[in-house]
Amino acid sequence: MPAARRFTDLQVWQKARQWSKKIFRFTQRQPFRSDRRLVVQVNDSSESVMSNIAEGFGRGTQGEFVTFLGYAIGSLDETQSHLCAAYDREYLTKEEFGGLFQEGIEIRKMTVGFISAMNKSGSGAKHLRKRPSWTEEVWERFERLTGQKRPAVFETRKEEPD
Repeated sequence: MPAARRFTDLQVWQKARQWSKKIFRFTQRQPFRSDRRLVVQVNDSSESVMSNIAEGFGRGTQGEFVTFLGYAIGSLDETQSHLCAAYDREYLTKEEFGGLFQEGIEIRKMTVGFISAMNKSGSGAKHLRKRPSWTEEVWERFERLTGQKRPAVFETRKEEPD
């Protein structure tokens, strides 16, 4: 499968979008739509799932992408909690609630699978090189270019383990 060029190419984003759209439709029915606070919360959190996937994709590094996929999972959990409240308030039937909740579980599995794939041996996220600080970089260049050691005053201090 070719690499995704845009966040809209990601199957997990597409599924999250459809889930958010479906939830929005349910919130437009009476008596659900009268509970404005819950309507706003469940719509915002479900939209946040897809938005965090998109934002992470656009961040430029796999490490940041993984972080935002984690945020997406948090928003997914929040959405499922709001769906529980909607069911408890009898805005959703048992079947509607079960279907929406199950779709959330499927999106979570896809997201966790995506994170796992990026963290497997040889992939980018697990093996991202930690960049040295700017100061450390300057002193490394100084040593390389001059052939001299940095003055003892400027040596990097190693922290002692706790």
